[in-house]
Amino acid sequence: MIATQIDDDIYDGYNDYPTVYSIKDLEQDEYFHETLNTSYGRRSLFTPKVPGTAMRLGTSSGFHRSGTGISVRPTTSGIRPMTAVRGAGYTSSSRQTFDPLNMSNTIKGAAPPLETGKEDTPEEKIKIAERKIMELIESSVEAAYENNTRVALERAREASSRERALIRLQEQAGLSDNHNVDLTFAVIFNLAIQYTNNNMFTEAIATYQAITRNRMFSNSARLKVNMGNIYVKMGQLSQAIKMYRMAFDQAPTAQKDLRIKIMHNIGMLFVQMGRLEEAANSFEWVMKERAEFKAGLHAVLCHFALSHRDKMKRAFLELLEVQLNIDQEDRYNISTDDVASNILNEILKNDDLSKLEKELKLEAERTILCAAKLIAPVIEDTLTAGFAWCVDAIKSSAYGPLAADLEISKAMVFLHNRETQLAIDTLKMFENRESKANSAAATMLSFVYFLQGDYEQAERCGEIARNTDSYNAAAYVNLSACAIRKGELHIARELLLCALDTDASHVQALYNLGLVYKKEGMYEEALECFWKIRNMVRHDPQTLYQIGHLYQLMSDADQAAEWFNQLLGIIPSDPGVLQKLGEMYDAAGDKQQAYQFYSDSYRFFPANFEVIDWLGSYFVSMQVAEKALVYFKKAVELAPDEPRWRLLVAACLRRTGQFHKALLEYQDIHEKFPENVECLKFLIRLCSDLGLKEAQVYAAELKRVEKAKELKDRQESARPGSRRSNSGASSRTGSGMSILSDHRSSPVLGRRDIQGLSSAGITRPNRISTTENYPEAISDTNDQPSTPYVDPIGPLPTRPMTSAGKRDDDFGDEELGDDLLPE
Repeated sequence: MIATQIDDDIYDGYNDYPTVYSIKDLEQDEYFHETLNTSYGRRSLFTPKVPGTAMRLGTSSGFHRSGTGISVRPTTSGIRPMTAVRGAGYTSSSRQTFDPLNMSNTIKGAAPPLETGKEDTPEEKIKIAERKIMELIESSVEAAYENNTRVALERAREASSRERALIRLQEQAGLSDNHNVDLTFAVIFNLAIQYTNNNMFTEAIATYQAITRNRMFSNSARLKVNMGNIYVKMGQLSQAIKMYRMAFDQAPTAQKDLRIKIMHNIGMLFVQMGRLEEAANSFEWVMKERAEFKAGLHAVLCHFALSHRDKMKRAFLELLEVQLNIDQEDRYNISTDDVASNILNEILKNDDLSKLEKELKLEAERTILCAAKLIAPVIEDTLTAGFAWCVDAIKSSAYGPLAADLEISKAMVFLHNRETQLAIDTLKMFENRESKANSAAATMLSFVYFLQGDYEQAERCGEIARNTDSYNAAAYVNLSACAIRKGELHIARELLLCALDTDASHVQALYNLGLVYKKEGMYEEALECFWKIRNMVRHDPQTLYQIGHLYQLMSDADQAAEWFNQLLGIIPSDPGVLQKLGEMYDAAGDKQQAYQFYSDSYRFFPANFEVIDWLGSYFVSMQVAEKALVYFKKAVELAPDEPRWRLLVAACLRRTGQFHKALLEYQDIHEKFPENVECLKFLIRLCSDLGLKEAQVYAAELKRVEKAKELKDRQESARPGSRRSNSGASSRTGSGMSILSDHRSSPVLGRRDIQGLSSAGITRPNRISTTENYPEAISDTNDQPSTPYVDPIGPLPTRPMTSAGKRDDDFGDEELGDDLLPE
């Protein structure tokens, strides 16, 4: 029997649990009837149903049992709550608000704010103070990182004062046992650092001592290294060594790196104090603990200074035993068929780790070569034997490839000692080697042969260097120099461009390319090359001169003067640049400014004949022959075999009214140069002015010399293929050309640079000739060629003729009468 009850209660039915089986099924179930017949089956039967989405297990208060012990109720439709609520006393008829804590009686409104901690307690005050102190320390460190040392020190001092106030607050509150020792250490340590950064060494030492003497701070002994560094800055090396040794003794054995660094510092201080034996012992201790290149090199230097051959060899062998532990070649030289792997390998070759390994390798090679070049000349009786020992030692070590570089260094030493043949023999040993060392040796051979003037051998070695290593920029530069020597400027330009393609920052290639463009008249391109050099080498005098000269060739006088003045700012005593500026102002008509630069040039280099010529001409034009006489006498002292300067001295004597001295000077010139026509003409005029009878004698001598000159010229012109010679010092062509060549005008600038000085096109209107613009009847007569000035530095190139022409002055403007000439 099924009991059904339908009520308005929405929770009705949750206390009744129908069976899973229907009544018909139960009546036909044999196991069910057997169970009922047993004693257990006579008990009240409870058969729960598996709860679904609309039913759950109910409570005992709502369970209704029929006579058969089964209560079955059909489920109602709709979604019902998942809890049985009748047993808890909740029904649909009750519409009360859910209030299990009985909070409905309280006043409704906003919830009260949370109660904050009380700041007036000592613990809270201590925490706030500690937080502010840490903020000050961080702010001080940031200011020191930004190099604002003054602000960093102020904040460090404020943190220190706040920390002392914090200690007093803790003592008053009785919380001294909870003091933060680490905070105190941070405050004092930061204050000591800021004192050091502000060069307040005494205060810094006192602060560090306050830390090291306090046993509350652990590992404070390491700060004695900082104290030693401060003593080094103060120049108290003995005290610094004392601090380093105390730090070394107190450093635990486990801190091996710290102990090595301290001992290395001690060794460097011993070197500064001149105690090389103790320094060498310090570096040897470092090498025993952990071999490194820096300590090994310093040990070699100490033994070198002490002239200990055996110890130098031993230290060098220890240096060769230092291992890099870098397998760079094996790690990165991996070639596979996978394109992605190759790209990744190329990326790894240029990452930070690869760059660091390259730097370490280069430092090791540089250290070993430096030590070998240092000790090779002294460890054996001869230079060759010393280098041989070093080469053998390097070949038997892990740095075998450096032996070739050391042999090239040996050749450089031979060149430095002027033993050119030994250097050539050493470099020729690399001819049959296929390596970069062969290319470097061939490059040096090309350089040596070029300096010796053997341009064919220089070109051949340059070709060998280029064929061995196509990326050798120096080989292209040497080949371009040979091409320039042969006048093949276009070939030289192509070679220099190839060198720049290989190495865009090659200074020699850029400089030579600028000179080639300059010779070809391509001034804009040349200026671009020299501008690039200036960006790489800011204050190179050669580059500044070339830029100024190019602007002068481009008729930009203002820019040229500016660059020449910049050059004078670097080398204020360069007479060539001063002369150049004088020429520019002379061409512009500013004689006073030109005189200033010429005078400065003469003051720094009084042997420049061009400057002497201009200064003498300037004073003659200013009607001050007395001052011109000083410069011409200086020229006579420099070139006593040149009659031109002596004639100018005599002319100045005549101009100042010293006729007798002038006559003696002319007679002396005639004795030394009897064939000089100009001297005879001046003697005739001066004797006639003074009423002396020697005028007729000199006139007869002049006629004889002229006839001999004419006969000689006819004989030379009668010869087949002969050309009539014309003396550079004759009165027909004038003698305004300077005697000294360009390369004597500027000791600083090179020969190829000064070659441009003669092509500036600057006229010199102030120059005078030895004829002094005397009458045409006399100046039209040719004279015997004068004896040239022999320069002790060798033959000089020919300068362009820069005669200034005639002057409108009264410097000997009288003509000889026909009655004074010989019949």
